[in-house]
Amino acid sequence: MQNSQGVNSVDIAITILEFIASNGGIARSSDIAKACSLSKSRLHKYLVSLCRSEMLYQESEGSQYCLGSKILLLAQATPKPQSIIDEINQLLCEFRDEHNMSTGLVISQGNQLFLTRYNRSFKHVDIDFLPDTPVPHKVSAAGAVFASFSDLLIEADLSQKQRNAIRQQGFAIRHEPAEGIPGAQSISCPVLNKKGEMVAAALTMGFIEPERQIELGDALKAKMAHFSR
Repeated sequence: MQNSQGVNSVDIAITILEFIASNGGIARSSDIAKACSLSKSRLHKYLVSLCRSEMLYQESEGSQYCLGSKILLLAQATPKPQSIIDEINQLLCEFRDEHNMSTGLVISQGNQLFLTRYNRSFKHVDIDFLPDTPVPHKVSAAGAVFASFSDLLIEADLSQKQRNAIRQQGFAIRHEPAEGIPGAQSISCPVLNKKGEMVAAALTMGFIEPERQIELGDALKAKMAHFSR
């Protein structure tokens, strides 16, 4: 593309816009002409077109030009960089869609754990959670995962043998149903970055048949292996 013939006037218009943007979004016409190597008369034609298309607007004093509403609208439409949380949650949404199981994402703030994302399954009856629900250390699969894989001082009633077993398996299962939700269980695995550091705990939860626990744990672990940062 660099060697293909284009429209020179478009290149000049972009150069004008780039200079104004680099100048804090506002510039005098004399400064624009000097920076873009344009005569004042030639620059004026570009400024008229750019103002007409709302890429620029002219201040009331007449000598200064600012970025217009149209270019600001285009800037807002550019994709924002995806956060780590969003990237992991996208994988969890894919897992939910593939297995029709609710999923969640647990992060640490200090030594406290919070369910920061929750993606409900499409079943008629399932569990619901509010965002940023505190997660207990001792009676949760996520707490067991943080205690086994992270450097945090997580208080979990786990022996060293149990922690080693969780590390070897790659996920933890909360076999005992949650208080107040008969039959509800959860499975959690660590989300590791490229350095092998734990950044969050992924969860699948709901009314899980005992014979599916290992299958779902392995599937969740495999899904989180796609995390790329």
